[in-house]
Amino acid sequence: MTWINAICIEEELHICKNASMHIRPTPEVITVAHTKGGAGKSTLTSNLAFALAQRGRRVLVVDLDKQCGQTMLLGLSGPRIDRLSRQPVDSGAVLRGVARLHEGVWRDVHPNLDVLPAHEHSLAQASDELVAEGVAGQVRLYEVLYDQRDWDVVLLDTPGTQSPLLTFALTASTGVLVPAIPEAGPVAELRTVLDHIRFVGEVTESAEVVGVVRMRVGGNANYRAVAERRIRELCTEYDVPLLRNKVPEDAKLGEAQLAGLPVGAYFPMSRSAIAFRYLAEEIDLALLARPHGEPGVAAPAPSPVR
Repeated sequence: MTWINAICIEEELHICKNASMHIRPTPEVITVAHTKGGAGKSTLTSNLAFALAQRGRRVLVVDLDKQCGQTMLLGLSGPRIDRLSRQPVDSGAVLRGVARLHEGVWRDVHPNLDVLPAHEHSLAQASDELVAEGVAGQVRLYEVLYDQRDWDVVLLDTPGTQSPLLTFALTASTGVLVPAIPEAGPVAELRTVLDHIRFVGEVTESAEVVGVVRMRVGGNANYRAVAERRIRELCTEYDVPLLRNKVPEDAKLGEAQLAGLPVGAYFPMSRSAIAFRYLAEEIDLALLARPHGEPGVAAPAPSPVR
């Protein structure tokens, strides 16, 4: 038996062992956030969603990124189109109140995994309208997601900027995951995203960081070792968890993206697929272990950056 087979068998035992654990009546809403494009947000969102769904969790992915990455990564053709208005029934339409959440959700894209896709122009319109509405707009996403009983976990894929949509997502969240690629650009921006999460969290009493996830780890380059050390230093400085499991650099992950599949569906024996399964277990158990309450929205979120 190879070491890969041994790991996969052990993981399947973990999945069976934890499948019957207590499921909360209202969903955990987890924002995947980074304020730099190309930092691994969409990759983390789609593959973690698939791995959590494999563990028996009912998962909804909500795409709030105008680049609409979840459509490609999860193999969708795009949002539904309303037959009368010919407008997309996407996350933007739901935020604007012209469509209900369940009308836009694609069910069982993978077992236990549903998706609310995005449309670039609709989402941009929603962002502008919600900013114009002030406090009412800032808590719209919270109102849409609060007390949804169809899902155990909702993962929000957000833009790679300090945009209004990121602030709305953080306001609606019970937790945040931050991807960290050990490269100069994403690491340099890590302080910015942690500052933004802290700022929103102090105002709304929401957006606790569940953990920082190291992505595309590997290689022998000295700069990667320096970058990973810097990630550890920032996690210590901001007192946020650095998750033990990390996702290695893996060509199969890139192939899976081109195929429009999570790597766990495309090549379940690959190093990255195994890593995502272990990461899902670590995150799942961390969520179950902590106190669960609705995000605090007593005060409005800070004014989003345009």
